[in-house]
Amino acid sequence: MLRLKNLALTLAVLNGIAIFVFLTSSGILQSKEEPYLQEQIESKFFYNKTLGAELLDLLEKYEVMPLHYYNVGRTPSKEIGKVYLGVKHDPDYCKKVRHAVAEDPDVFFNELNFLTDDLPDTLIREKIIPRLGRDTLPNTTYAKIPKANSTVPRWFMDPKTTMYYIHAIMHYYHELGKEIGCLFQGYNHVAGMATLFRKDLIARSAVNYTYKYKDKPQCFDHTKFFPKTLSLDNKTECLEFFDYIKSEEYQQEKEERSIVFIRKISVGSHQGKGVQPVDEEEEKNLTAEYGGGKLCGKNMKSVIVQRYIHNPLLVKNHKFDFRIYMMVASVNPMIVYYHDGFLRVSLFEYDVTKNEKAMHLTNTAQSRLAMKKAMEGGAKNQTELEDFQFWNLTRFTDYLVEIGKIEDRSWLDNYLRPQFQHAMQHLIRMTQNTFYPISSSWKLLGIDFMLDEDLKLWFIEANVGPELKGSPKAKEIMMTRMVYDMFEIVTAYLKSRLKRAIKYINWLERSGQISYGDNGEVIVQKLAQRQHEYSEITKNYLDEEFEISADNTWIKIIDDNIDGLDRYNGMFNIECFDLS
Repeated sequence: MLRLKNLALTLAVLNGIAIFVFLTSSGILQSKEEPYLQEQIESKFFYNKTLGAELLDLLEKYEVMPLHYYNVGRTPSKEIGKVYLGVKHDPDYCKKVRHAVAEDPDVFFNELNFLTDDLPDTLIREKIIPRLGRDTLPNTTYAKIPKANSTVPRWFMDPKTTMYYIHAIMHYYHELGKEIGCLFQGYNHVAGMATLFRKDLIARSAVNYTYKYKDKPQCFDHTKFFPKTLSLDNKTECLEFFDYIKSEEYQQEKEERSIVFIRKISVGSHQGKGVQPVDEEEEKNLTAEYGGGKLCGKNMKSVIVQRYIHNPLLVKNHKFDFRIYMMVASVNPMIVYYHDGFLRVSLFEYDVTKNEKAMHLTNTAQSRLAMKKAMEGGAKNQTELEDFQFWNLTRFTDYLVEIGKIEDRSWLDNYLRPQFQHAMQHLIRMTQNTFYPISSSWKLLGIDFMLDEDLKLWFIEANVGPELKGSPKAKEIMMTRMVYDMFEIVTAYLKSRLKRAIKYINWLERSGQISYGDNGEVIVQKLAQRQHEYSEITKNYLDEEFEISADNTWIKIIDDNIDGLDRYNGMFNIECFDLS
């Protein structure tokens, strides 16, 4: 019996050792802090600047972005090499940036040097950039370069540029990661994001995402998230639309609601251009344009028709929508933040039977036109009109309490904000597989929502170039703080990956991983392994030194560095979480 006990004990010990060896070899028991990231290694400057520059060149592997990330109807073969706003091409630009980092990393830790194409009188260029840093190319604006002359090469980008805030999608003109958007810069575009901001592609993404949850409708149902959308350049959907508007059901619905659909241009249309409620006149126009459905599959204009929300919640009998902000702070891995926005309230009382465009649409461009018309009609002064158009979420909540629509102000934190945030999580999950994962990319988006009379939230569209207008004064204050805090977050990730890169290179030098060839060339032991390690440590996660300020007004809602339900702030139930 004693021998059996000893044998069992021996087997248990051996089994324990085997498990320990497995856990150790698999990395489960290893510290996240690898030897090359330990604190005793210098992280703010290179021990050897010349060697640092050479190692940065060796370790960073440039890969040409695959064609499928250019998914907005253009291909790089048509655009790469063209000039935008006089910016010259430089195939060695990112190499120059790396060498600038090696020479003086303090610039990248402590300065904000911007490249922007904003107009001179915008909030960003006139007020924010001068307070935060330096405008590296102050003439890159159509106010100073006429469009007819904008393709003439004029100047090179400064290698000490740390932050892009540019509306043009520059990676159509310059190779991403080689000529623009270098590793130690913040590039404010995400390649492959058309699935989120194109009206036709986001509708398709929502349908595909719903299919993943076909057996779990409690997790997501696009029919309760996004008004039904039909693409008229899709033959099947086009025929479905024209079959429906010929039906008795449609005629009855039109009698009850007046407007059943709204027509939109799905690609390259902003500020309400190409948007028109499908009233009698527009219905006739569409019928003629598509031959009553006979030209479906032949007329390939990028047009969608979308269900018109027939029971919108109103404020003081005026229609409104929400402009809420989302920042994709990183796509390598995915990290996303939420920020409060505001209501955009129409200046015209709502009447679904009238064809006043600014009554149906409340975006910024339509609001300006509405204000001009109201002023010409002898309405209130501009300050009062702007104040009526702009409502923050607290003012809106107080109004709902006042009219008895909700019980108290806790509704804002317990319902509305979480609804916005969870909707954004869904938007990212349904589209992120098309985003190009490069550490320098980030993006600010304006996400538009509506509430109906039942307080049901509807996603309307995502805007990748939201106008940051500074009036009224309350809006300027909110926008300014939001942008300051946005740049704090983006630069914190930039500084974190720079700090780890410096540590890693200094470790390579001090640990004897570097040798020299007969001609003095730098040789890195196990170069492929080192390149992989470097790629991993220059992914985005915050170093403790650069933690975001406690009073920062952005709220993180996705962080793929985190395992489990906390990745989404616990907003997904376990049965919905395991689907990607």
